[in-house]
Amino acid sequence: MNQQLKTAGILAGVLLALGGLATWDEWQTKKDEKKKETENRLFTFEPDKVTGIEFSNREGTAPVDISIERASGKWQITRPSKLLADQQAVDNLLTTLKDYKFESVVADDASKNASAFGLDKPRRVIELKTEKGTAKIAVGSNTPVGYSVYSLAEGPGVDGAGKVHVGSQHLAVSTGKTLHDLRDKKFLTFSNANVAAFELIRPGKPTVKLEKKDGAFAVTAPQSFPAEQNQVFTFLDGIVSTNASTFFDHPDSKLQNAFKGRNIGELRVRLDDKTSVNVKFVEYDKKIHAWTGGTTPIVQVPDDIKGKLEKTASDFRDRKIFSFVGDKVTEVILDGKSFSKKNAEWYGSDEPTKAISQIRSLLVDLEFAKATEILDAKDKASRESTEKAPVHTVKLTIEGSSQPIEIKIWDKAGSAESFLVRHSEAKAANTVYSIGKASLSALDSTKKSAAPAVDLGHD
Repeated sequence: MNQQLKTAGILAGVLLALGGLATWDEWQTKKDEKKKETENRLFTFEPDKVTGIEFSNREGTAPVDISIERASGKWQITRPSKLLADQQAVDNLLTTLKDYKFESVVADDASKNASAFGLDKPRRVIELKTEKGTAKIAVGSNTPVGYSVYSLAEGPGVDGAGKVHVGSQHLAVSTGKTLHDLRDKKFLTFSNANVAAFELIRPGKPTVKLEKKDGAFAVTAPQSFPAEQNQVFTFLDGIVSTNASTFFDHPDSKLQNAFKGRNIGELRVRLDDKTSVNVKFVEYDKKIHAWTGGTTPIVQVPDDIKGKLEKTASDFRDRKIFSFVGDKVTEVILDGKSFSKKNAEWYGSDEPTKAISQIRSLLVDLEFAKATEILDAKDKASRESTEKAPVHTVKLTIEGSSQPIEIKIWDKAGSAESFLVRHSEAKAANTVYSIGKASLSALDSTKKSAAPAVDLGHD
């Protein structure tokens, strides 16, 4: 018994030793990985701990000195002007500095021969302010051979302060920023969600006006009708999200005078807080420029914005033909034949025990049908078709409504692939909708399913 206890004790000790060894090995591995991760880094810092940046770029035709401060969680440029910074661009700059690794140390004291490394007049100097102090990196000249660059780092979080390091030229390329690179490129700062109304004005064309009512936009001029919400927000997003390709903070007189002449479009926006933003677009020097007036900069914007300004009221119109909900339909009369719903299935009056799935498909087609064109019943294109007998008639009884929806469908004259539709639910009695026959394919399948089988007879 004593021998067994002794053996068990030895085994337990071995297991504990092995467990301890495994734990130590795991700890050592993580330590080695951490050391390898930070080895040869110029800086050891966390980007979210940086509160300010002093950036100096002496390269190019327009050297810049830029001050950036973090305020209320946002990067703000404070020098040479007060501007909102491009948040991603600033974060990317910090990430580049944090992750950059040098290859070797070529001099222990940069001050002794700084000119040999281009560090007496560095092309880039970047200072990072943190709670521990200010760290600085200077980017010197490229090495005579290869694709490397000299650099110098000093301050808290820097190993090998004052030494000349050599490493990839990626450091020089990725820090070669201009004021334009680091500033926010959006020249319109409001959000689509805060737009209460807007007007689109183009020379020689009717002014298009839209207004938000009960949370949804409607066209109010030159005609009044419901708007397709996706179309409205796609348009607004296309304008609001446009980035300026060039800022003219101090435009010359010629560019300023261009906005006193004929413009290619104007967008007047009223926001929920009752403030307004008016932006004019002009073509100057074969480029599109925009200006919101006052002391705001004139900006050059991509040429494709010109096409976005060509929208008409019809482009914003809601092309959904019906507003009923298919699940609320309790009875369908299609071309004189009656169908009723029982336990979520549809049955014909002549075959009350045979479920007909095509009726459900027809209701789905009708509920989500969108017109390719909206016409007036008085138009010649409409009269040529609607003066004839319809090819289909549909009557829908809606749960909770005493007034059925009556629908008439014609083949569109001159178009073998289209129908014309009129219905009693339309807000405008004279409205005629053109729709592709493929969008109402259930009509054809319903017709086929209702066709009697051919009796071939028997010998």
